[in-house]
Amino acid sequence: MSKETSLPLTYKEKAIVFRGGGLGDFILTLPLLAHIQNSYCDVILLTKPSYFSLVNKEEGVLELLDLDLGLSQISKRIEGADIFTFWDDVEWKNELQNLGANQIFILPTRPTAGPHIVEAMFEKMNTPFLPSILSDAWIGDDWIKNSNMWIHPGSGGDYKNMPFSFYKNLAENWLKKKNSNWVTFCFGEADQKICKNFNEANFIFSAQIKSVHPSSVEEYKNNLMQGVCEFWGNDSGPGHLAANLGIPTNICFRSTKSSIWRPTGPRVNIHEFDEDSI
Repeated sequence: MSKETSLPLTYKEKAIVFRGGGLGDFILTLPLLAHIQNSYCDVILLTKPSYFSLVNKEEGVLELLDLDLGLSQISKRIEGADIFTFWDDVEWKNELQNLGANQIFILPTRPTAGPHIVEAMFEKMNTPFLPSILSDAWIGDDWIKNSNMWIHPGSGGDYKNMPFSFYKNLAENWLKKKNSNWVTFCFGEADQKICKNFNEANFIFSAQIKSVHPSSVEEYKNNLMQGVCEFWGNDSGPGHLAANLGIPTNICFRSTKSSIWRPTGPRVNIHEFDEDSI
């Protein structure tokens, strides 16, 4: 994660970052985290352990802690630190101030207007923003290209999802093009309904279609790294993961705004749909 985000004039002493939320939210925070790592001598990140493998842990620069273990594990280290948090709560802010925090940056979580969420984060920090940040593969760009189309037809909310028939047609059209083509459908914990649609679908090329059910972010990442030609999905965490691995990524937006939530990455294609027209 040593990409250039901005150039600090001098290194500051210590920063502490609190980041919960879903997979996509965390991945969209990686540019900010890279900037913080480039600006502070000592950085502590509290987040979900399942996200640890997505960050570049430079020795002596970044310490990773489990967010669920709470503030008590670092309360004695707050004094003099700059705090970056996505929780806009008066009591929380007062607690940090009482522990001696230096500056407290409350970062945006669910904007409905304005610039891209990554740019909005940098604005809250009063830090110059480089548009090239949105085109970087923040997790890496070492994917393997083969004939496997990867489809994740779900997301954290039904209102985001394209009809399953859309992805069924996409898969069958891909398989018609070449006998060696194949398709992987992927499903997460929130995709039971869509998984049922998959199981009940009558695919005309069923022998060239498989499904996977990764149980962790690391497993999902490893599966993608084994080879893929392109990724298709809705506005969801897996789409952000694929995009930031450098994979050609197609994201369908129905109800959320792509201008705010578009995945970062070098090979991202956005497909806008009118929710009422589907």
